[in-house]
Amino acid sequence: MVVPAARYALLGGSGTGTQGSPEGDGRVELVSRDQVYPTDFGNTPPVTHFRISDDDGRPRSVLFVRPHDVTQATGRVAQSLALFWLFREAGVRRIVAESGTASITQHFHPRDLIIPHDFLDFTRQHGGQLVPGAAVSMREPFCPDIREALWQRSRKFAADKATRVFNRAVHATVEGPRLETAAEVAALARLGGDIISQTVTPDVYLAREIGACFATVQMVLNYAEGVRPEWDFELLRAIVREGAEELGGVALDALLALPDEPGCRCVSYREPAERGEVPTAVAT
Repeated sequence: MVVPAARYALLGGSGTGTQGSPEGDGRVELVSRDQVYPTDFGNTPPVTHFRISDDDGRPRSVLFVRPHDVTQATGRVAQSLALFWLFREAGVRRIVAESGTASITQHFHPRDLIIPHDFLDFTRQHGGQLVPGAAVSMREPFCPDIREALWQRSRKFAADKATRVFNRAVHATVEGPRLETAAEVAALARLGGDIISQTVTPDVYLAREIGACFATVQMVLNYAEGVRPEWDFELLRAIVREGAEELGGVALDALLALPDEPGCRCVSYREPAERGEVPTAVAT
């Protein structure tokens, strides 16, 4: 199967994992839907390829994946490796993600939008898997260019929805699939965590391994265990139902607002490419 050429990728979560999808955007030209690609690490999750014009009217080729699809028996880590192998071969250089999260402090409230600037990883995942032994620096783990685009789009969303947006937070990633205990949440808060979910890693460092920029916007769906005496599952469902498509739109609009050429230093934090890591596709 021929690898599609694309410089951009959109990773969907709460905003595009339910009723929301970029395919419903009138600006989107669908190329292929839910294609599974064989890779050196097994099959990818279903990937949708589409084209869309940026803010200056230039066409952009985008690969879209719902991480909710990365739940097959092969496991999240294996499918993430397969997915980022595909991104590398496709020539992806910018990755914009969105998902839901839980607040582990009293500061952030349900429906707030958060653009994290750093992360804590408490999973067994690790870097250096696409290229064994490769070392990447995690200085500025989230691309400042993408974070700024997400910030500007999120501010408009927050104003329209009468909610709030924050452009600094430490995201803590946990293993799952079980939820955390109140003691674990309290420990993560003491370590400096602000929000928690089972996403963000390994994506953030696999992106750096392939020389791509990465950042994410997250909607607070609930308080983590122990932060409040109790939290409401019905409220969580209502937030996902009401905000899903709009959050996906924030991520897509941020992708379209990115300058054609990066102004960040993300690529400089990656070990020089070796072993013929030149992508096989020519992306536009």
